[in-house]
Amino acid sequence: MTTSAGKVLIFGASGHIGGPVARFMRYKGWRERLRLATSSAAKLDQLKASFPDCETVVADYLDLDSLNDALKGVRTVFVITPDFIDEPVAMSNLIEAVKRVPDFRQIVRILGDPPNMSFNKVPDIVRAFGRGTAIQHLQAKEVLEQSDLPVTYLNIASYLMDDLVRWSGPIKSRRTLAMPFNRHTTWIDPGDLGEAAARIIMTEGDGHLQQLYHLNNGNDYVLFSEIAEMISDVLQERVEYSDSVAFWDEVLGARYVGLFGKDADEYYKQYYAFEQKFQFAFHRSDILERILGRKPKTLRAWIEQNGALLV
Repeated sequence: MTTSAGKVLIFGASGHIGGPVARFMRYKGWRERLRLATSSAAKLDQLKASFPDCETVVADYLDLDSLNDALKGVRTVFVITPDFIDEPVAMSNLIEAVKRVPDFRQIVRILGDPPNMSFNKVPDIVRAFGRGTAIQHLQAKEVLEQSDLPVTYLNIASYLMDDLVRWSGPIKSRRTLAMPFNRHTTWIDPGDLGEAAARIIMTEGDGHLQQLYHLNNGNDYVLFSEIAEMISDVLQERVEYSDSVAFWDEVLGARYVGLFGKDADEYYKQYYAFEQKFQFAFHRSDILERILGRKPKTLRAWIEQNGALLV
């Protein structure tokens, strides 16, 4: 361990990004300093089973008392939030709880925006939903910036590779990748993202404080139609691509409502159109490689390792 004593609170530790943060830090000898949080009491036993040698707690961004308890003795907190959360309330609660902690060192906050995004660039039809991916990270950053707390922002300026699993239904049933608006995208492996966050937390000094890093694997800048070709080549089985909004509605609309709530299908259709407009803001970056000290995983390598999940 390289930084001074104090607990590290990791939100979303049962998830696909917070989990890798915790696993890498445990591997590096930080087990006794980890406090792993889930917002769901139903997931606590699962979290304890995954990390039996680490402290685990239930903490909810919308419950200030639970945040106060979770942050006792904490010096660094890793923050990742679910889609459609009330970010102004969540981050205001977090700030209030953090400001009660003596000798607090750092917030590491995950964002998810196109690079250089701002509220005035978000179309009214998307902003009118009031929450959601297009504005929630902008809302969170605005609140955190006003706090003057030491924050490091890790912006997922890319798609997460395991998003392909979420979209795999029509690949399995129709051998078709469904995604409206064929557009250029960059990609990142959630395990690489988690390791990068862990390495930043474990870094001595203040070099990462008050920084904003736009992260992707530095390799893939591809159209969705090219991803369908990539899946086909790896699996040696033809997977077509459809950019039809009607087809997406048919095969994935109900799933999005189930995952994210009422009107999520309409929201994401508008969001994908918004992403197409700003597709050229996404660009390859070597920042992740420099943080990891190695080449990040490519999308093709991820498909080679996880192709069975797609078909």
